[in-house]
Amino acid sequence: MNLKNQLTKYSNKFIQRRPSEDTRQYVYRILSTLILNMVLSPGQRMNEQDLASFMNVSRTPLHDTFPKLARNNLIEIIPMRGSFVSMVDRTRIEESIWLNEQLCISMIHGIFITDAKRSELSVLNEILSQLEYNYIHGDFFRASRSLVQFYNHLFIFGGNFDSLWSSLYEYESDLFRLYSLALRNVTYGKQIHRSLYAITNALLNRDNDLACKIFSAHMDDILNMIEILTSEHEELFKSMVI
Repeated sequence: MNLKNQLTKYSNKFIQRRPSEDTRQYVYRILSTLILNMVLSPGQRMNEQDLASFMNVSRTPLHDTFPKLARNNLIEIIPMRGSFVSMVDRTRIEESIWLNEQLCISMIHGIFITDAKRSELSVLNEILSQLEYNYIHGDFFRASRSLVQFYNHLFIFGGNFDSLWSSLYEYESDLFRLYSLALRNVTYGKQIHRSLYAITNALLNRDNDLACKIFSAHMDDILNMIEILTSEHEELFKSMVI
């Protein structure tokens, strides 16, 4: 399937430009979303003409966005060959799991300290219901987006660290691409949903220590998934240098 046909089914899901965005910001958001949610697969060539047509922009702002995508490890620019979606890097995943655990446990403590309302926290369960529905019905793009929403709200409830979350999401791009890949496996999808659901219930019950314990165990589970997913999808991962 060529890139143009590949993107057709996503044209009505998130393509609208936000009022606050200029063209380059809009292009960056769309391209990073496509990459982080594994719509554009690791190793895939970034066809400028097809991508520009999909977003209804000229090739200039799209091309101008490539250096920023490269700085954030989302694409690799190879002289005389073109630009390609970066391979998933196992080392960066392992580093991100450590960082994500430290920051998210801080967010969980923040939710406890700020005494977030139960009615607010119940939104997390609504998001998880959407996540479960989507991965069960094979809409892995929306399932991945639901997972991102869950983490985003966790940071908001933990003290309105929305801007920190935006930076973290890009920094941990390989981890969230692993999540996206894991959600395509029904067993892993259920495991992820079950863990995040248990964390949410612990928060609703004001059991801060339990929520932190479950989140740490969840990060261990994700770490354990790396080996299997790497072997099952070797073509998507950066080769290990021995």
